[in-house]
Amino acid sequence: MCLFKQLFQTVCLGISLLLALLFSSFNVSAKPVTEIIVATYIEPPFSDIINGEFVGENIDIAYALANIMNKKVRFTYCPAARCFSLMQNGRADMIIAVRKTVIREQFLDYLASPIKIQKQPLRFYIRAGHAEPLTTYDDLKPLRIGVLRGASYFDRFDHDTEINKIPLTNHKQLIDMLLKGRIDTFLEREESIAPLIDESFNFKGIKVAEFSYNKSVGSYIAIAKKSIFSNELGEFSEALEALQHNGEIKKIIRKTRNSL
Repeated sequence: MCLFKQLFQTVCLGISLLLALLFSSFNVSAKPVTEIIVATYIEPPFSDIINGEFVGENIDIAYALANIMNKKVRFTYCPAARCFSLMQNGRADMIIAVRKTVIREQFLDYLASPIKIQKQPLRFYIRAGHAEPLTTYDDLKPLRIGVLRGASYFDRFDHDTEINKIPLTNHKQLIDMLLKGRIDTFLEREESIAPLIDESFNFKGIKVAEFSYNKSVGSYIAIAKKSIFSNELGEFSEALEALQHNGEIKKIIRKTRNSL
């Protein structure tokens, strides 16, 4: 009888421990996730790392949006192509200031409104001693054109398979490869290149080509379809609209413009 009683108590204790473990696991999994992982590539003055800290327009916008949503943000550095890979795999939740494309819409959900309209033209940069004119799109055909790996520029250029695009990692590499004559030109908005003008890159050896692509384009915040936050897309859009309505987004963007 004592043996049966001891066995019964042991079984009951085991069941109690199992239930406690299950309940504890349920509580942990049921806890709301409040940290947004933001995939971030370096593009001063919009995003940069200074003294180990992420700074810039896109960083400030991410903080403002997270604050109004009562969430935290964690920035993870990645070259542009890697950032989009992280978003596609659901290993990052959000990316700031990207263009809408058909391919990206397969794995990204965009907030309803753009954070800004990019009005600065895409300019083509060439070496100062470049002999051939670059005045029309067709002049690109014989050239080696540096592009950021994973970046999107404009539809005709993005889908043109007859021009020679050389994918590179960052803006500094674009400048360096141009000065060394390993590419003939690269394209970018002037506001992204201006902060890199310093003696270390001998920018005097580079000039802006006559041809440019001058069309306004929306710059959006996107959430990965595989992110746990994808079911809050409407709430994020409403939060962004509130930030636009109270002038916070304009204030952040104006600070960037004043720094250029």
